[in-house]
Amino acid sequence: MFRVTVRKETCIGCSVCAQVCPTDVFKIVMVKDGEYYRLVSEVVREEACIGCMACVENCPTASITVEKAEAKARAA
Repeated sequence: MFRVTVRKETCIGCSVCAQVCPTDVFKIVMVKDGEYYRLVSEVVREEACIGCMACVENCPTASITVEKAEAKARAA
């Protein structure tokens, strides 16, 4: 399992991450930024991430991080 993060402050909404992701982890959405609206990438299917790093390697603004998530301990 992986933790996927998009820094919305630096994301330019170019959709490269959504295009290169083989498991459709990302969706491009419109967000309000002050008086204006702009496009940004949003993580919508984090559980589908396979850790291939295609999004990280192709993001032109280095706005995406993918980290291996620690497994949660099962309750007995």
